[in-house]
Formats: sequence, C-alpha cells, structure tokens
Amino acid sequence: MPRSRLAVVVAGAALGLAACTSNGTATPGASSSAGASGGPSTSASAGASTGASAGASATPGVANQCVVGKWRSTAVSMSFNAGVAQGQASGGEGVLLDVSPNGQLVADFGAAKPIIFSTTAAGTEIKGQFGYGGTLKGAVQVPASATPTGVWRPAGTSDWSAVTVTVEMISPVQGKIVDRAKLGDYKGAGDQTAGSVDVQPILREGTYECGSTTLKLGPPPGQNGVTWTMNRA
Repeated sequence: MPRSRLAVVVAGAALGLAACTSNGTATPGASSSAGASGGPSTSASAGASTGASAGASATPGVANQCVVGKWRSTAVSMSFNAGVAQGQASGGEGVLLDVSPNGQLVADFGAAKPIIFSTTAAGTEIKGQFGYGGTLKGAVQVPASATPTGVWRPAGTSDWSAVTVTVEMISPVQGKIVDRAKLGDYKGAGDQTAGSVDVQPILREGTYECGSTTLKLGPPPGQNGVTWTMNRA
C-alpha cells in the first residue's frame, strides 16, 4: 500500500480510536480532544477519575507508603478495540521510577527497552516499535492511607521537557518516522501507528495496585489502555 494511502487509512482509524477512548486525559497517540496526535500537557489534570474514587483522604502531592520507593518496570502492556482499530503492545522493561513520600515523582527512561506494537486498522496490519529516553519529573496524588488499590492521579505541574520518543515502523512500511524527538513536540506519528504510541507514559490518570514488592499502573476501571508492571528496584 502506498505510504500516502496508508496514512489516510490509519489517520481515520486513529481518530475513531481517540473518540472512543478519551476520558478527559491524553490517550495513546492522541490529544484529549479527538485528534490523531498530541503530546503531554504541561500541567496535569486533577479531575475525577472515571469509575474510581480517590476518597476524602486523597491530597495532592502526598503518596501512601504502598507506592513510595524505587521501582523498575518489568513489562508494559496495551490493548484497545475501537471498532475500526484493534491493537496491542508489549515490552518497555527497564524504566526506573522513584516516588518520594511527598508524592514527588521521577521516571528515568534511559535504560528502557522499546515497546513493540501490532495494530489492525481498517483491514491493514501495522507493526512497529517505540521507545522513550530522558527523565520525567512531576508529582502524583493517591489516597494518603496505605490502601493497596486506588486512583493514580497527576498533581501540579509536570516537566516533560527532557523526555524523548523514537518511533520505528516495521510493517507495511519500514524506517524511523520519529528519532529522539521531544515528547512534547511529538506530532504526526499517530497517523501511521493508529494511536499506538503512548504520549503520556507513567504519569497519566488511572489506577494503581501495589504490594510489598510490586506496583501496577493501569487505565481507569473497565477501560482499555496502557498498564505498567513494576518491581521494587
């Protein structure tokens, strides 16, 4: 399929995907409006999470001991089904996450492995991979009590300026379409990946589930999206 035709087909699929998955926060490869591309917001939303409640004890910038500490990602998984676009992704081991008792958060993507995606959009199979670089700084709001599950919500202003993304297509076209671009400037790649690139990794509103040695960050209940699985570093 010619590259221009592929872009048109997949752009339509990405638009449909964004419209079906948007819940007021950025979706993979899309802005919070139903666009086909986008980037992380400079200030994180503190809006209510769909299908989950932070409870009266939740305070911006305060994290309970269950999520506090140093973590290393062992797996990233993503799945979505938006009618004309269905896909999945895996990989992403090696991200280092440090959550302080006051809720401050640092995510280091320097040693992270690429995330491999496979998407079918309008009958066309699209395969590729993307990887992050650099360091994210921000803060997270979770219930102050040591509950093992709850809402994982960005708080205050996040600094994405040092985070980069590289996107490489494998099929039906080959080659890098983005090479170490600033994540905040990421534009257009969603047209060819059908929204498979997560433009707000780690620090997006969703849910957490933690134990003594594990932490899982996932989408809001009942929704498809990205799940990060981590072990204590």
